[in-house]
Amino acid sequence: RRQAELAASSSSASLLTICDGCETSDTMRTGLALLLCVLGAEAFVQPQLKALPLTVIAGRNDKRTKRGKVYAGSNGNSRPRKKESDAAVDPYFTLREWGARQDPPMSVEEVVASKVAERAKVEVTQAEVTQ
Repeated sequence: RRQAELAASSSSASLLTICDGCETSDTMRTGLALLLCVLGAEAFVQPQLKALPLTVIAGRNDKRTKRGKVYAGSNGNSRPRKKESDAAVDPYFTLREWGARQDPPMSVEEVVASKVAERAKVEVTQAEVTQ
């Protein structure tokens, strides 16, 4: 704003020196009106802003972060791909571990036989036996 005022004062001074030799004051009025219109129009012009770079520091759109990798559905250093193992799944793993923890360690066959025997047990009371 200060620069606009300085420019207006210098422009009006130069216009006055140009129009000093003019015989009519209409030319001077016209020149001043034109100068004021030009300077007044600058107030309505939007100032030019510097364009900021469009970079995302972190978030969904940043493919360098884990969240960005999940959003993009890609893999990399921040989100490595899960390794698929070729080893077959052991269906008797829990039975083998349970049998190994018993006081005399049991094999898988002995564990299966004991579990089946527990299910086949029937509780009989003394009254039912004597009848």
